[in-house]
This record gives sequence, structure tokens and C-alpha cells, in this order.
Amino acid sequence: MALMTIKNLEKSYTGTQALRGIHLELEAGKIVGLLGPNTAGKTTLLKTIAGLLRPDRGEIIYPNGATGRAAKNTVSLLPDQSEFPSWMRVLDAFTFYKNMYPDYSEQKAGEMVALLELPLEMKIHRMSKGMQERVALGLTFSRQVPLYLLDEPLGGIDPMGKHKIMQSILSMDLAQSSILLSTHLVRDVETLFDSILLISQGEIIYSGNCEEIREQQGKTVEEIYVEVFSHVE
Repeated sequence: MALMTIKNLEKSYTGTQALRGIHLELEAGKIVGLLGPNTAGKTTLLKTIAGLLRPDRGEIIYPNGATGRAAKNTVSLLPDQSEFPSWMRVLDAFTFYKNMYPDYSEQKAGEMVALLELPLEMKIHRMSKGMQERVALGLTFSRQVPLYLLDEPLGGIDPMGKHKIMQSILSMDLAQSSILLSTHLVRDVETLFDSILLISQGEIIYSGNCEEIREQQGKTVEEIYVEVFSHVE
């Protein structure tokens, strides 16, 4: 049974169609890569699933059949850019999440702080981009929800930061949940994925199981990515 189902999802901005008839199903226990170049529609899709954007048409069937405000509480979004007030320490950010979200987990938050090596007393705006991304990811994973949406979590981050973030993703207990991770940096993260969705100009143009891609086609995810997009105008 699908964790989440999306049917014929469409979204336009001032005459430009950002999503074109998106259909997909997400299963529990999976890490799914949403792959495509910039402006392909990745961020629009994630924000629409998270309830930050209203679709023009189509249907999103949320985990556990949740609707309305409850639907938003079934997803935790790591946006492509996170902003924090200049006064906020790491500890303040986690306290904010604790007070804001009833699904906040002290245990998960503590695990993320330790794994990502987050200095609780440090002001976030004084941190490097990579450390700020670690904080944002730790906050995203501090919630106990069925679906985690990660929008370009590795962009502009140093190798050690990427290693820590990938460690945190792999450490997640996904027995009852799933991760949808968008990126255009395919080589860096392809080993994380159980399956992939390739998106171009707001359409899913390819989907595949990563194990089958490697074993049956003898190709890497990056090779499939290059092959598919070499035929896209």
C-alpha cells in the first residue's frame, strides 16, 4: 500500500506551467531521488506536497488519509534555503521546533545533534553554509512524521558536510516513513536511493528501481540520468 499517492498534479505561475500532470506513489521504507536540472519543477513539487503551495488541479492523498491541517503534519520539509534570525542559537532553533510541532521527538533531536556534531550554544548566522545545512537537516529529522522532503540538501557543501548529511539520512528508521530527496548532484548521492524519479519541465519523464538499473541494465544512476536528459530539449 502506498504511503502517499499523487494524481494528475498541476501548478502554474503567471502563465508558466511548473508541474504538468504529476503522477506518483511513495512507499514506506524507501529513499526516493527526485532528480532533474534547475528549474525542472523539483522545488515546486516538494512545496506543493508540503502544503506551502496550492495546486491548480490534481489530488494528493497524504499518509494515513490525513486531510487539511493534519495533512501538513504528515510531512517535514527541508527547504532549498533555510533562514534563521541573527539572534538564534542552535539550541533556540530546536526549542522552537519543540514548541511548534507536536510530533517533535526529543530522542531524534538528540541523535541528530550528536551525529551532525551541532554546537548547541553557537549562533547559527555565524556558521558556515555547510553547518547551517546540518542544523536545518537536524531540525527536519527531529520530527516524527511519515514523509521527509529534502530539497537540495547537499548544494554548496564541503565533502565532510556531505558525509555527515548522508550519514544522518542513512541513520533514519524508515520502517513507517519515507524520504523524497531532490537534487541535481546525482553522483554525490545515488548510493542513497532505492528508486529515482527524473523530472523535466514539470513532468516525470523516467522512473526506475536503482537495484534493477544496476543489475539488469549494468548502469549507474548517473549514467541513466545523462542518457535520459541527453534526449530532452
